Amino acid sequence: MSKELYKLKHLEKTDLAEFRKKHKDKKIVFTYGTYDLIHSGHAIYLLKARASGDILVVGVATNESKKRVKTKRLPLIDEINREEQIQYFDFVDNTVLVDVDNLTKELSLLKPDVFFTLENDWITNIRTSAEQTIANDLGIKVIKTQKDEIYVSASDMINRVADVRIKSKVEYFFGKTKIDLSKGDWSKKKWSSLKTDIRDDTLYFGKHIHKAKGCCEEYIARIVDYDEVDRIRDIYQLGNKKIVLAMGTCDLLHAGHTRFFQKAKDQGDILVLGIPTDRIVRRYKGAGRPVITEYSRAELMSFFRFTDFVVIYDEKDVKPFIEKLKPDIFFTINEDWNEAATDLSYFTDIKDWKGKVVGVEPQSKNLSSNKLIRKATGLRLEQLFGEELNEASKTKPLKDW
Repeated sequence: MSKELYKLKHLEKTDLAEFRKKHKDKKIVFTYGTYDLIHSGHAIYLLKARASGDILVVGVATNESKKRVKTKRLPLIDEINREEQIQYFDFVDNTVLVDVDNLTKELSLLKPDVFFTLENDWITNIRTSAEQTIANDLGIKVIKTQKDEIYVSASDMINRVADVRIKSKVEYFFGKTKIDLSKGDWSKKKWSSLKTDIRDDTLYFGKHIHKAKGCCEEYIARIVDYDEVDRIRDIYQLGNKKIVLAMGTCDLLHAGHTRFFQKAKDQGDILVLGIPTDRIVRRYKGAGRPVITEYSRAELMSFFRFTDFVVIYDEKDVKPFIEKLKPDIFFTINEDWNEAATDLSYFTDIKDWKGKVVGVEPQSKNLSSNKLIRKATGLRLEQLFGEELNEASKTKPLKDW
């Protein structure tokens, strides 16, 4: 599914002029970004951009251009997989890989009606006067939007998870100690997950229409309270709809996760996605996880095309959730950690109501949350101890004469 979707939405730079001709009667919006570690703030930004026109084309920063703009430490994830990730948003119509530090070529070829940007990018000179000149010459409307109060950068997320890993390693070898790796009050930041959602903490059943700040387009927040789960079953199974249940932390989200959930959706008509609370995640994944708080994780997943309902649950065992929903299919991953799952009682329960368990292999060989954490930690160490690591990497011993 992922490769087919990628081909459907991906544009080459050489396609942009023809794309403009093909959609000459449509209002095209062009924006850009890296989308390395994605969160709900990214989705909200893209939704605002889409609300400015009929077609949204998103330029995704190439690996090399991102390094030039930010640092050689980023991105964590390859350009193709970052591009693939945002294609699962229905409001992203097309994507193209771009040199994010110079968009003059894309503006000249695509001739969008709207160039949707961050105001801060003009202040910091990521966006240039040359791009403004082209926009003026072609009659392109430039929107300079401010960062939402929920804005969290990929660097924020990387540093958060890396600092916790570093601290745990230090304490393993040297014992408990006071270490401030976050350049702030570590004791206050230690257990605090990042908030990137714009809703309050109230969850809603069914179609709750919510307006993002500064966005005139409404979207459906498909989030239901745990106590309302049985209503999903009653409404949709009575309508002969096949309900699929899948679970996921959805914290450090990558393309492997979205491929998995798309496959889950392909199994039936209604996909219910269960997301554990911060308390449950912390219990199983340890200090510093999750990076993103539960409501923010739920909101992010509500934007994806494959999701029908998102439910936050606070149970250490998924059995009560499964029994409450009674899904037709419980969709799960085939990995070492859940090999014994078929022996658990709730698998027998599922068969009692003629449901079934479907397992698939992990959907990405080289992408995983653990790999992202390890890489983030290595990059953070390089940032903090660059001189020491550089000296240690030299093959020759120190010599004075």
